Amino acid sequence: MQVLSRAAARDGVLRRALRAVYEEIDASAGAGELPSPAALLLGAEPPGGRELARGPVGLAQVAHYGAAVAWQRVLAGRYGPPDALLAVSFGELAALTAAGAWTVGAGARAAYGLARVLARTPGGLTLIGCGEARAAELAVRAGGGRVAVGCVNSPRECVLGGPPDRLAAVERLAADQGLSAVRLHLPFGSHHPELGRQRGEFEEVLRGGPPIGPTAVPVYSAVAGRRYTPADDLAARAADCLVRPAHLPRILALLAAHGHTDYHEAGPGSALGRNAADCLRGTGARVHGAAGEGTGREGTGREEAEEKEAEEKEAEGEGVGGAGTEGKGTERAHGRAGAVTGRGVRTVAETDEMTAGRALGELLHGRHHPGRLPRLHRALARHPYRVAEAAAEREPYLYRRLRALLRALPAAAELHADPDGLAAALAWAAVADPRLGMTVVTQSVLGQGSLLRLAGAPGDVGPELGAVDAGDLRIGYLVTEAGRASSHLGAGTVAEFRPERREFVLRTAEEADVKFGGVPQYPGPRGAVVIARAVDAAGRAGGVFAFLVRLADHDGPRPGVLLSPPVPVGALPLSYHRVRFDGVRVPEAHWLRDDAGLDAHGHLHDPRTPEDRLRRTLAVGQDLWGVLPTALAALARQSAVLAVRHSRHRETRAALAPGTPLLAHRSQQRALLGALADAFALSCAAARARELLTAARESDAAGAESGFAPWAAVSRPLSAYKAHCADEAERIIAECQRRCGHAGLADGNRLAGYHGFARSFDPAGGDSRLIRYDLGRALLAEAGPGGPPPVPARLGDPGWWPAVLARHQHTLTGRLRRATAERDRGGATPFEVWNPLLDRAAELGATYAARLAAEDLPRALAALPPDGATDALAHLAALRAADRAAGDLLRHRTLAPGELAGLENALERGYDRLLPHLEQVERAFAFPDDIVLPEGFPSSRPEGPKTPSGPEFPE
Repeated sequence: MQVLSRAAARDGVLRRALRAVYEEIDASAGAGELPSPAALLLGAEPPGGRELARGPVGLAQVAHYGAAVAWQRVLAGRYGPPDALLAVSFGELAALTAAGAWTVGAGARAAYGLARVLARTPGGLTLIGCGEARAAELAVRAGGGRVAVGCVNSPRECVLGGPPDRLAAVERLAADQGLSAVRLHLPFGSHHPELGRQRGEFEEVLRGGPPIGPTAVPVYSAVAGRRYTPADDLAARAADCLVRPAHLPRILALLAAHGHTDYHEAGPGSALGRNAADCLRGTGARVHGAAGEGTGREGTGREEAEEKEAEEKEAEGEGVGGAGTEGKGTERAHGRAGAVTGRGVRTVAETDEMTAGRALGELLHGRHHPGRLPRLHRALARHPYRVAEAAAEREPYLYRRLRALLRALPAAAELHADPDGLAAALAWAAVADPRLGMTVVTQSVLGQGSLLRLAGAPGDVGPELGAVDAGDLRIGYLVTEAGRASSHLGAGTVAEFRPERREFVLRTAEEADVKFGGVPQYPGPRGAVVIARAVDAAGRAGGVFAFLVRLADHDGPRPGVLLSPPVPVGALPLSYHRVRFDGVRVPEAHWLRDDAGLDAHGHLHDPRTPEDRLRRTLAVGQDLWGVLPTALAALARQSAVLAVRHSRHRETRAALAPGTPLLAHRSQQRALLGALADAFALSCAAARARELLTAARESDAAGAESGFAPWAAVSRPLSAYKAHCADEAERIIAECQRRCGHAGLADGNRLAGYHGFARSFDPAGGDSRLIRYDLGRALLAEAGPGGPPPVPARLGDPGWWPAVLARHQHTLTGRLRRATAERDRGGATPFEVWNPLLDRAAELGATYAARLAAEDLPRALAALPPDGATDALAHLAALRAADRAAGDLLRHRTLAPGELAGLENALERGYDRLLPHLEQVERAFAFPDDIVLPEGFPSSRPEGPKTPSGPEFPE
């Protein structure tokens, strides 16, 4: 804090702002019984950070909170009101105050209450000089499962949290590897999943004070990873700082995507500014020191050296709450659009079309560093799409496209750590070439995902991960056994352990156990993650595990691997084979053992039950379920765009209106405007699936009990999204195909490939019918008392359709419960009870999934700036879904006929409402022409200037 005092001594404006803020705190009793921070910090001999920390509990936190609020006032006076505020860790309190959500005194009371909670919080924090992936690896290797990455400050700096003894082990390992690791001078932990009780206490503190109102300035949270919306419970979100990590690079990438490129640090030091500059290097963004007036990173020379020296002497991370943010509460973010005036750079209004377009792009494509999507675009445009009928032509072509794509992507560990990035890679690859998209699914999502999730130690499969990243090794994923239904539940392929060589021997026991899946034919090293049942040296069968198996090299299949001739699959032409194993040797290191192990005698020790082991082995499926909806939504949007363009340009010779384009006909408008609306709803569901995947990875909670299949136990909502989105995408694309006539069937136009990709995920990636069966059974088992929410009276109410589906789910649950109870009398077996009721269970599961997706529409709209196009899309999508379900709703008496009165007229008004926005929606939904332009389909309207055909992404 001596840095702050020296700055105040030099700067009269800052000194007056500090005094005013601290006096507001004193007047409101916001700091409890603490001495006045103003008397201490603005006196003749201000205390240092460590002296302040040794004072009464809460004094340091309140002092830092007030300093951040005062500094933000100074910045607003010098440069104009901020366009946005970035809250890092417990800088949330100062940011919410600066944004007008509560008073200075209320924020100080929150900071004081937080300090009292932290005083009873166990743990510690260590600043480590490496990136997130390596920090996480160190935490896993030396942290004993108790150390977590709490803050990602930059690509080269993280903060780890956990018990002090575990942190000491991590610090020793880091030192052995030549990495800097410094224990922060803080007697508590934070940003750690074990602090749930403390999080609850802090939330109670916040709810016991004045209510947190709406923000007058957009607030971006490094903990939430997004901009707050009016729907957010800000007390709960601020309390999340105790248990969730703060990720500065990710939130800065989002700010950059929203056009904010000019940053001012609201605090006395420069640590946060240095981290921000490191994150934004090469993007053209400017990061200013708190007192800097010029461009670029400010504060050079003797004063900056003094500041840095003082910071290093003070307690690192002593900020508002002190959770590894070096005490910086808020950052000021300016947009790059607008004019330079006497008060600095101003953005356009948040409701400006450019901002709305950026927000919609984030919904559709995810949040990314500004350079990520342009790199994908360039890689996919490098090899134009072509139909290669023969495998001899197709395989080299796909291999070239795959290598170009891999060069544009980060390493597997980094890619899998970012659900938005993984989803974008899959979506863009599938849109450019659905065969390439399927290759990304099997190799990157499932194959590499299994290696990253399940390897016993990171080094066991490190060389193979690197070879796949470089394109030198291609891998697939073999789980299905051709001769049995639901083969994943009881893999017949066995892996027998041989202790003398410390290796497994893989065997196909019976003909029915032959694996079926994609195995590239292109010469070179090829492998697969194979799902098999482990058998230890004593002959005891263990659970179902994954094994990394080398299938072929430059000379062909390896010893013991028998590949059938290629199995033609017309819907998605790739190299599919039946694969038999006859004594294939697999090194112990390539047993993806997770937390199981083998002792010196070859006896298997697994801490999990067979059911739980199966869930763990197949948990890579939740990665697929989290990112696949983004690809399916992208295919649906692009299909609708292709069909709209085709219909706009194709004239009809029909007698009714010769010479008019197809799109002028109302029947075609209903189909294709409806396809655009349905694709938008699918995109909202996909965005929610990405969020759920992030949350599922963070929680790593134990799965529920398995039912008919393990899918709902692995992740109930994500499995529901997979089944729902695959079904919806197939329906949307099929309708677009039909509306394009013969052109929709031509391979070169991709619609057939898009349809084949979507259709393949009915059985693939977890059979959708089994998922629905299992969802229905699980929902029935957990159904409690109480009824559904009331249904709004107006069809146009955003909550109407979600409420109808909630009521329908309640109706179907009661019907199924009565049916199972009736059949369960008299000692019937589970098969006798459920066999005639499986379709009813599937109907319940499908309704649950549809309800989740319906709730995503209003949720997505709340996070988007007001816009006529998106409002029209969401309104029409809800009405169309209700129209498709009307028969079932009436049949089960969920709704009375009168409650659907006016639906047809509302639909017609919905089409009319969307029609004026058609070109805007088309521009937002279309991918760039050079990766999707098909044969015979126009890229834009012939009249007038060329309409951009894809989203505009900054280089």
